[in-house]
Amino acid sequence: MKNLIILFFLSLLINSCGKVGPLSLPEDKLDKSVITYPCDEACMKKFEEEKERQQSVVIQAE
Repeated sequence: MKNLIILFFLSLLINSCGKVGPLSLPEDKLDKSVITYPCDEACMKKFEEEKERQQSVVIQAE
């Protein structure tokens, strides 16, 4: 019984390690200055066009 309790608490400790707060930051708290893309201007233009295309897609659900 004692081993079962120890195992339970150990598994809780391992599972909860590093999880503090929500998994994603709100948009206003995200520091975008550290995010870089290994892309030239043509690549960034293509990336922005694809991003706009994906945002304009309308999901039809019944």
